[in-house]
Amino acid sequence: MPLDQTLTKVAADLAAGRTTLARQRLRGLVASFPDRLDLREQLADTYRRDGDLAQAGRWSHLSPERDERELIAFRRTYRDPFARMEALAWRTEEDSAGPRAGARLRALREEAEQIAGAPVSWQHPHRPHAPSTWSSRIVGWLGVTLVVTLFALVLVGLGWLAVTGVKTAWSWVA
Repeated sequence: MPLDQTLTKVAADLAAGRTTLARQRLRGLVASFPDRLDLREQLADTYRRDGDLAQAGRWSHLSPERDERELIAFRRTYRDPFARMEALAWRTEEDSAGPRAGARLRALREEAEQIAGAPVSWQHPHRPHAPSTWSSRIVGWLGVTLVVTLFALVLVGLGWLAVTGVKTAWSWVA
């Protein structure tokens, strides 16, 4: 459905009090047009109507006018900068958001990079895994050894049952 038609339906849904349906439509639009800040602001407004400060802060994070209470709720819900990056669902260049929003995106990415100690991208904003230590490798190998040993014991037990069953059946026949 074209953008204009969807926005018309969103307006009708909101007028009829169907905020959940309007929110679903807007989430689809934000996923399709992640760099459209006006869509993000409309989505934030649907959460405001329901009193969800964390989600309103999430979707208004890049807006020129932001409510500090919403931002605090957003940061409290998504404490980790990697989680906030993932929640914002930004996938394009930071500068495409405009100077103010681009600066906010850059600041968040830089916060994540400081923790990671390496570059972090908006396409894959995940915390890098810590390198494994020798102790974690030993625990892993012990776990694998235990599983293989248990599997072998089950096979031996089933083999014993099969042989015993055949011997018993043979003794009945003979």
